Amino acid sequence: MKIPIKSISFDYLWQQVSSRPLVRDTITTTLFSTVGKAAGFLVPFFIAAWFGVTTETDAFFFAYGIILFLYGIFGPVLERIIVPYINEIRTKQEDVGVFIGRVMTASGVGLLCLTLFFFLITKPLFSLTTSFDPSTVDFIFVLFLETSPLILLLTWTSIMAGALNAYKKFAFPALSPALRALVVLSIVFIFKTTWGVHAIAFGYVAGEIVRLAILGGIIRWLKPFTLRISLRFDSKLRSFLKIASYQTIGMTAVGLNPIVDKTMASWLGKGDVSVLHYADRLYAIPVTFMTTGLMVTLLSHWSSMYYTWGSHRLREEVKKAVKVTGTLALLITVFLLFFHQPLVNLAFGKGVFDQTRLPEVGWVWVCYLCGFLPYIVGRIYVQAHLVLKNTRVLMISAFCLNGLNILFNYLLMKPLGIAGIALATTFTSIFSLSFLSYVFYKKLEQERFKL
Repeated sequence: MKIPIKSISFDYLWQQVSSRPLVRDTITTTLFSTVGKAAGFLVPFFIAAWFGVTTETDAFFFAYGIILFLYGIFGPVLERIIVPYINEIRTKQEDVGVFIGRVMTASGVGLLCLTLFFFLITKPLFSLTTSFDPSTVDFIFVLFLETSPLILLLTWTSIMAGALNAYKKFAFPALSPALRALVVLSIVFIFKTTWGVHAIAFGYVAGEIVRLAILGGIIRWLKPFTLRISLRFDSKLRSFLKIASYQTIGMTAVGLNPIVDKTMASWLGKGDVSVLHYADRLYAIPVTFMTTGLMVTLLSHWSSMYYTWGSHRLREEVKKAVKVTGTLALLITVFLLFFHQPLVNLAFGKGVFDQTRLPEVGWVWVCYLCGFLPYIVGRIYVQAHLVLKNTRVLMISAFCLNGLNILFNYLLMKPLGIAGIALATTFTSIFSLSFLSYVFYKKLEQERFKL
């Protein structure tokens, strides 16, 4: 039966969306995430306008890259792995607040030890692996000290965000980065003249403190659980840490890639680290738009579905997600490739940014964009492996990617310069998609034969 065009209203469309919880949650979470991340994406553009491409910005982005690496190997893992554990605890009517408190305590102790270790090795490591002069290495170390509280703050906010996602309160974690970004921009704007790039470091720390306080306040307000700090290592926590350890090791390898990229970019010339960072920030915009809402809801809904309906249903849902998401990613890629230079000019063609380097940023961004489709589809298979708790495969894939990234960087940076490093990222994304999809379907086939 055909529906008259005039009867197709917003209410009708919303009813169709509401009847599909996964679609509804994906759309709403993506919208909230877009709002939440939008302000965050403004930060690099303001930094570019206010500070341009200098040795000081190279130093900050290098130090900040170390912070993101340390956070990236723990925060995202804890945020994802904690979801199925919370659902299991809720089913057994156990205390969720005690479990989360134990996770936060264990992660806090571990991260403090890890941060102290990095304090000891950073300066000699930078001197050996980069081409920065001694004064710049000292400056990087100072910036690393100033931004180091972010390691713990980002991890704890990730744990709280994962807890809220487990209760399907997606909106609050999705929107919270907007307030953080506003704090960062405010502090940088006020103190950029007197503090220089140090204002960026202090701004990020203050912004994350505000975000942590907001998420903690929301948990107290909604009262899904009562957070209780505990030092006890029980069987549930040991099981959680064991499952998370494979993914943590894998994320360590993956997290090394941006640091390796920046290190090898420092071999090429002054400002190349900043050019790579600015192009990467542009690339992160469509990546974030496609992943922040979708991946959160896929993990939550697929986990429930898998343990209810089995592997056959999961296979069908993954295929649907790959088809729809892949098509959308292809359309976005074509659009951005066609308009890449005007968009680069719009983003960075102001302030003290060196205008002669705009085409270079655009070309590096193009090389990143060529890997957009395989990266997005690959992320779908990552969520599918997390549903199966197949984190060991993700760890193996991560180590392979790390080695391939170094190899491709070395081979491509000589003929293509800084763009070769971005193109190496594209090649590793293609490999990751091929490997993860093959292992996923093979795993399901093995489960089917067992049945």
